[in-house]
Amino acid sequence: MAVYDEMRDASGAVRPLWTGLAGVVDSAGPEGLAARRGATVRLLADDGVAYHPPGAESEQLWELDPLPLILSTDEWGALERGVAQRAELLDRLLVDLYGPRTVITGGVLPVEVVDGHPGYLHAWRRTEGEPATPTIGTAGDLLSRRELFLAAVDLGRSPDGWVVLDDRVQAPSGAGYAMANRRVVARVLSALHRRSRIRRLGPFFEALRAGLRTDEQRVVLLNPGPDSETAYEQALLSSLLGVPLVLGSELTVREGRVWQHTLGRLEPVDVVLRRLDAEWCDPLDLRPDSRLGVPGLVEAARTGAVSVLNGLGSGVAENPGLIPYLPALCRALLGEDLLLPGPPTWWCGDPLALSHVREHAAELVLGPIARGSADGPAGGSGSELRFPVRGGDLTAAQRAELLDRIAAEPHAWTAQREIPLSTAPTITPTGAAARPVVLRTFAVASGSGWEVLDGGLASVSAGPGVRPLEGAATLAKDVWVVGDRPERALPGPATEITAQVPAGGVSPRVAEDLFWLGRYAERAEDTARLLRAVTDRWADFQNTPEPAGADALRALLLATSEITRTQPGFADPDTLPDPPSPGREELRSLLCDRDRPGTLGFAVHRLTRAAQAVRELLPTDTWLVLGRLDTALARIAADPDLDDGAVSGGLNRILEGLLALAGIVTESLVRDAGWRLLDTGRRVERAQHVVALLAATLCAAPRGPADRLVVESVTIVAESVITHRRRHAGRPGVAPTLDLLLADRENPRAVAYQLDRLTDDLAHLPGPVPGSLDATVRRLAEADLPAVAARDAADGTRPGLAALLAGLTADLDRLAVDIGAAHFAPVLGPRPYDPLLPAAS
Repeated sequence: MAVYDEMRDASGAVRPLWTGLAGVVDSAGPEGLAARRGATVRLLADDGVAYHPPGAESEQLWELDPLPLILSTDEWGALERGVAQRAELLDRLLVDLYGPRTVITGGVLPVEVVDGHPGYLHAWRRTEGEPATPTIGTAGDLLSRRELFLAAVDLGRSPDGWVVLDDRVQAPSGAGYAMANRRVVARVLSALHRRSRIRRLGPFFEALRAGLRTDEQRVVLLNPGPDSETAYEQALLSSLLGVPLVLGSELTVREGRVWQHTLGRLEPVDVVLRRLDAEWCDPLDLRPDSRLGVPGLVEAARTGAVSVLNGLGSGVAENPGLIPYLPALCRALLGEDLLLPGPPTWWCGDPLALSHVREHAAELVLGPIARGSADGPAGGSGSELRFPVRGGDLTAAQRAELLDRIAAEPHAWTAQREIPLSTAPTITPTGAAARPVVLRTFAVASGSGWEVLDGGLASVSAGPGVRPLEGAATLAKDVWVVGDRPERALPGPATEITAQVPAGGVSPRVAEDLFWLGRYAERAEDTARLLRAVTDRWADFQNTPEPAGADALRALLLATSEITRTQPGFADPDTLPDPPSPGREELRSLLCDRDRPGTLGFAVHRLTRAAQAVRELLPTDTWLVLGRLDTALARIAADPDLDDGAVSGGLNRILEGLLALAGIVTESLVRDAGWRLLDTGRRVERAQHVVALLAATLCAAPRGPADRLVVESVTIVAESVITHRRRHAGRPGVAPTLDLLLADRENPRAVAYQLDRLTDDLAHLPGPVPGSLDATVRRLAEADLPAVAARDAADGTRPGLAALLAGLTADLDRLAVDIGAAHFAPVLGPRPYDPLLPAAS
């Protein structure tokens, strides 16, 4: 059967709506399209748009084709009505299935379709006298009448028109990625975008935010964590909606209510917008092995103490076994005909349907009513079938075995006729090619109806023969609805959606992530400065190979290994080459090895991981900086020669990025508890680094002319060389250096300055300031710096300085531990629900 081409009609002529994009494609040619694709990749990296594939160690860049899917206003109007109707139908169906079940008792829907689906949660059923659905504390009637708040519908265009391929109402994802797609494509195709009268996406997110909260309600977004597949989108939604992103371990149920752990107190929660599948949400009433949920959440929601959106039982509405019955359900529950049909579907629990499936299995797509893979051998080969599976792709023996399995448990299986999907132009290495496309649309409860996102998230196969959404080989597309949008009033204030820091306190988990974000940012900067000083001293020695330069370089190399605590590092004094050399492979490792603690690559990688864990709190420009740090490190790692120029240039670019990050943190973040903890981490790390630097270089530094070079290198690494020269040009030596880097409270790089900042930061956090801070301040204040700067007459070392620095090291280590104990105490994992526990922390 011929498929529908979105851009061209049956004669091959470009459809009028696509004329502008077709002109871009034709004029660009393969090279121009490749350039647009490259620009798309760069912009995605700059914005930090990412996806975490299941099983992968880390996030990967979001895949986006810059050529949009274009729909007219008239066509979209029909889809919009159909999507809104379907969301309303599924909501009414869920209310009935978890309440009176009239569609079952009235014979409209077989009971096995519902009770045989794992998404139907019997713990969510209401008994007589319970509220129709969970309420939102004391507020609004809107959500108290609904099981669904947010719905997604996957659509495909067949030769006969649009068809619903799937309903996504468990915890629908993709709306945030649609916004990210729009931001990128609007820049890649800026001229076409400006003149195309494309409907905005903002009204949908305005409706989403307006429907979630009032001034009296506290809303949280429950998610699986920073390693979840759509962690980027969850953080984006948190920022767009102004609600905190929380883990299950950060919530607790006490006195029948849900509370969020924040620094120093518990805060009540009225609404939980979940991005966690229902079975994981409550280990007490649902899946007992879940470490992601909140014990007692089901009971709190059933009593109306909290709203969980979507309702925990909504997963049953994703059951493909419902599809044959939806037309009758629509007439029974809404009194109208279903606007958007599904694909021809047979539920095998019906004997007539089962007979049809057995006869036509080779022509159908077969699968269980529950999504995912079904275990079992395929044709006795010991392999597993991945469902849904095309019957025509199986051997006769495999098909017969599968039909036997279906016959043994028919209510658990469905069969569908595959829909030949329409195609849309997609950039490939050889130019634009037609690829099958699927459109995911979104609807949010708004007033008494539904607000549908003007457009959505389209997916195309990255290669021929692959159905969109079947696997990793898919690309996203922006969706343009071209034409004016009819004015519709939204509930609540229609304010412009802008990124913002979620309201409310900082949880201990977020506090710890921010603290380590500050530490790793400072550690990366300190390590980069140290390695740059090493390579600069090496270059000076190569140009002027004098004994003093060799002694200074040797001291700096050994100090680098001691400060970074890397093994074997640049080796020890007995094995270091003479003349000394940094060693290219060791230097490359110290620069780029992300798996080796102490290296620059390790610090940057951990910095990125910490930023990903609190992505919703950080400005968008953060990802521009972090992406360029990764690019600079990758360029160094890929350089086969790694000469001095490559190392110096790479370190300069990395330092530029880290300084830009420091500027973003300083100038763009509100001075709340989160910022205080981030700054605390930076101050602790900087103080520790300065102390370690002095201990590794000055306690046993070479005497004579090399002393001056070592001191100069120390002040360069500590970013204080200009001040040192201006203040102490006439009296160089160790005592003035110690005064500048330890005791000077006006020097932003001095330990005393860090202690002052720590005193201020910790005073603004809940609880008392740790006593270890006072101990550190006293030790430094009581130190006689001129005395400890003196060398021992016998061996030339500085034992007094070594003792002072060892004491400061111990004090700072203890301070870091005390800060963690006061503010990062781990929240206890799931425990049995106890309504008698007090709410006060």
